[in-house]
Amino acid sequence: MLVLVVLVACLAILWLYIRRRASFAASLPTIEPCYPLVGNLMLIIGKNSEQLFEGFQRAFAHPAKLFKFMAGVMPVVVTNDPEITQKILTSPDCLEKAFLYKFFRLDHGLFAADYDIWKGQRKTLNPTFNQKILHGFIPLFDKYSQELVQSVNSLADGKTAFNISPLMHRLAMKTICATTIGVEFERNSDADRLSELLQRIFHMTFKRLFRFHWHFEWIYRLTKEYKKDMELRTEAYTFGDEIMRKAVARHAQELSLSAEVDTNNNRKLQIFMDQMLDKFENVEIVDNFYTMLVAGSDTSGTQMTYIALALAVYQEYQEKVYQEICTVYPLDQELNITADSLQQLQYTEMFLKECMRLLTVGPALVRKNLATVDLGDIKVPPGNTLILSVYNLHRRKDIWGPNADQFDPENFSPERSAGRHPYAFIPFSAGNRNCPGNRYAMINMKTILVHLVRNFKLTTDWRLEDLRFRFEALLKTKSDPEFRAERRN
Repeated sequence: MLVLVVLVACLAILWLYIRRRASFAASLPTIEPCYPLVGNLMLIIGKNSEQLFEGFQRAFAHPAKLFKFMAGVMPVVVTNDPEITQKILTSPDCLEKAFLYKFFRLDHGLFAADYDIWKGQRKTLNPTFNQKILHGFIPLFDKYSQELVQSVNSLADGKTAFNISPLMHRLAMKTICATTIGVEFERNSDADRLSELLQRIFHMTFKRLFRFHWHFEWIYRLTKEYKKDMELRTEAYTFGDEIMRKAVARHAQELSLSAEVDTNNNRKLQIFMDQMLDKFENVEIVDNFYTMLVAGSDTSGTQMTYIALALAVYQEYQEKVYQEICTVYPLDQELNITADSLQQLQYTEMFLKECMRLLTVGPALVRKNLATVDLGDIKVPPGNTLILSVYNLHRRKDIWGPNADQFDPENFSPERSAGRHPYAFIPFSAGNRNCPGNRYAMINMKTILVHLVRNFKLTTDWRLEDLRFRFEALLKTKSDPEFRAERRN
């Protein structure tokens, strides 16, 4: 009898604690359907990755500025509003990543590190993304874009259907290693395999998120998925260790020569890897190395695949991009890509931004607040999870017009952009903990597009409205689109 009384008392105390903990969100509208005890978890339970995406996309299109997703009996605050998004991303109390980022096992890297670790690292690494260094990368962007042209050229008969995604991921992997790490792959097969391994690890990590019992490390270690996860990581680390060994050797040699710039003027001494080797502890170097590989290769490879798809689907926009490129880089002149010439590609930049609006590879941001945050309608006490639905933010009809779901580069014309909320478009996140590689990405994407569109006309039978996405850390299609390429010259 005593045991029963104690048990009931403990459950009552727990229930009161949970109710008090969740009371701050009582006034917020709740995603429907919501059930007792399980809340909104029926959106997740028994669903495959495509069903998960469709369910969350509909749920997070809620008209309220702030609403809640009930993870059982605990509320998770959600928004797709630019004003609330700005408050969260600019708040010094919302710079902590949510617990789910720990599953990536990169606790000392910029992507997933706790605020106290991230703050010092970001300050140290910010100089490695300055304009002078980024412009110095253009010859390498140019080199690997030419390799992409060679790969596509072998398939460019106007009839053969092919998957461009592996080529884009190879390009991204080779580019990120050469620029930020200072090491070039000797074999395409190595870049392909490492890219594949990191994508599979990313997929398994996100899969763990929706198996709630796997959140407990000791339970996850008992599963066959854990064994496979570790096998993939071991193979990836074998590749990574060799790249790091070469980077360390290269760095030591340059230091011994007191070199600030290599003989080809392609790389300044203090690139990302050099700064880490000089300033970071070993665990920070390793985690940031893999963070850079994942963040720089999978995101870029996926985004460039979507950009190629938009070109192929919308022939009229592809033609406008082509005409602008031919104006800036005449066909009867040798191609010479510079920072100044890339800045002249105004319509091309509008096209790229529209791709990142409708097909942004980061569909959501998740933060944890370290102190009470005033979001207007409510004050969120510390330790809560905040979800920012970028996918739905980029499709709000009150911001982007009645045709917000349709592809239109004119959304980024000066006329339409005037007066738009600065946090209505955040493909690289925003605020203090934004992606440090946003300018790097834009320069790289423009360079790739110059080479690709100047040499080929892309076509496809796919349509953007037919795309089916999977719920992943990145926005991924159910299957890769197929392309055809026709040589322009």
